[in-house]
Amino acid sequence: MVIDTWHPVTNDFGLIQAPVADVVSALLGWHGSIGIEYERKDIVGSLSVVLHSLLPLCSAMQRRLFVPTESDWTACFQNGIQGSDPFPAMSELAGRMNVFAMRVCATPPDATCSATIWEVYAPESLGGRPPLNYKRSIALSNDGGRWIFEQSGTPFYFEKTELYDAKRKKDRFTKEALCEYLSHFSLRPFDDSFFGNNANCEAILLQQIKPVLEMPEFTLKEVVAGKPWQK
Repeated sequence: MVIDTWHPVTNDFGLIQAPVADVVSALLGWHGSIGIEYERKDIVGSLSVVLHSLLPLCSAMQRRLFVPTESDWTACFQNGIQGSDPFPAMSELAGRMNVFAMRVCATPPDATCSATIWEVYAPESLGGRPPLNYKRSIALSNDGGRWIFEQSGTPFYFEKTELYDAKRKKDRFTKEALCEYLSHFSLRPFDDSFFGNNANCEAILLQQIKPVLEMPEFTLKEVVAGKPWQK
């Protein structure tokens, strides 16, 4: 799968239940009001081609990519060296656009800091809790050898809540469970075919005109090799 070859960008990304053009318009309006400006570029090509438009990667995350899917949801990526950091935009836009949005995180099995995280955001009218619009959050993480499991909000009817009492914390929320939960929203974001005609994705890239921070940039290969963290 192409999507699997783009870790860490695809380790942690956003999904929002709205058309690509509407999501981009809402983000531009929001960021424009706080002085952040972008140059827009429409990209048509395979999933691999549109993801390549995010390079190089940088901790400042000055590029955003919005990719349509076969569902009524848009996938949102940034060029971060540790993932796409979806929370700020998805949380805010869920409220502004009056729609559901998500953070989806599933690291590879050999990741140094393992995590499986699912956060659902919504306006108050759809069950979200202001000011951050959280509706549901489930998180399993391991940073330094200790597994931590946390959850908040009311479980959805389809959740296998018995998993959350598993003796081993690492078994309480797996990628398989995450995928099953996402399927109830007709979402398959770890499957290339979810992004429609894989040879003809019509994505939108936003590049910050004046990045807030000037930070070193890296190739995907350099990030995977750990170069950003080498002294």
